[in-house]
Amino acid sequence: MMKRFFSIVKRELKHFIFTPIAMLILFGGPLIFGLIIGLVYLNAKPLDLPIVVVDEDNTILSQNIIEALEENQFLKVIKVTPNEFEAQKYFRNQTVEGIVTIPSRFEADIQQKRNPEIDVNLNAINILTSNYINTGIIKTLSTINAGIEINSLQKKGMPNNTANDQFESFKINVDRYYNPESNYLRFLWPGITGTILQQIFLLVIAIIFAKEFEKNTFHEILKYSKSTTTILLAKSFPYLVMMTFIWIGMLYLMYPLFHIDIIGSFWVILTFSLLFILSLLFMGVMVSLLFPTQLLSTEILMIIASPSFIVSGYTWPVSQMPVFIQYIANALPLTHFLSGFRKIVFMGNNLLDVKSEIFALLILLLISITISWFSLNYKIKKDRKKEIQNQLNLW
Repeated sequence: MMKRFFSIVKRELKHFIFTPIAMLILFGGPLIFGLIIGLVYLNAKPLDLPIVVVDEDNTILSQNIIEALEENQFLKVIKVTPNEFEAQKYFRNQTVEGIVTIPSRFEADIQQKRNPEIDVNLNAINILTSNYINTGIIKTLSTINAGIEINSLQKKGMPNNTANDQFESFKINVDRYYNPESNYLRFLWPGITGTILQQIFLLVIAIIFAKEFEKNTFHEILKYSKSTTTILLAKSFPYLVMMTFIWIGMLYLMYPLFHIDIIGSFWVILTFSLLFILSLLFMGVMVSLLFPTQLLSTEILMIIASPSFIVSGYTWPVSQMPVFIQYIANALPLTHFLSGFRKIVFMGNNLLDVKSEIFALLILLLISITISWFSLNYKIKKDRKKEIQNQLNLW
């Protein structure tokens, strides 16, 4: 009994050892993914988050405020402009996630004790980054506010202790946009659903061609057509249709179910989603053509897809990650899709507002299609040579 037991154990270990991908997943997976996750969140807190300052006052005091904001570890002032409209353009395309507006006559109103107001606009789609930006701005402005008032009171002869308790030279108004109630489900749901569907789609796509090669049925396809382009498109088309309907159904059934409003246009969402689905589809086709078995192609795609949500920048800014992790993130369709998807669905942006994400997805799609086409063309030529050789052998 025990002898048979250990014989089976020995056999299984031998099979495992001679399956490199299984060894890589079991031993390398925890180490590699653990390192990736650790490196993504290495900074522990996001630094230098981009904001715009609208300076309508253009005085020494407003310049001091801007300099103080730049010195805060959480903030990076990437633009100072007197134009509110220009700042809103940065805000809408998520180049920045915060706007600080210093009104005209700000310094004069403080001197005349009129308690002017500084407006702070935050993009609250990403709860984490908006909270850090809010903390940095409020802390900086509150320190300046206190310093102005205490200095004024002390000049009037008020004791230091009393002056410290009576300060508010100006007010700070904070407005949160696109997720004003900081709803965590609204924040997380799009990223999770996109990632889950990516996993499911890639699992299915992995077998498109690998199944044909594994079962030696690829030659049957050549009876219908020997055109590389025709075969590539015809094999992919049914999955494109099914994946599109599943994704749209997910959006317009599941989102209302959980009371998550979709602001963006249906056609803009559909167009952008189609680009993402095509990117996934041909990434899967490419792997399915490059690796000869269903199991191997599935495992390769799962290795690629597993860390994609963590490195996508959806919850933690890509700019805060090590440079080589940023390269990995930018090589994955999910990164660019989730970035643009939030802008369209929750902010109502159009395709021009997500042109950088569209360009990135098009590049990834072009690379996948090119590799897929040449790989399939090679397989077709190889199969035809094999067929000719078999015929010669028969003669």
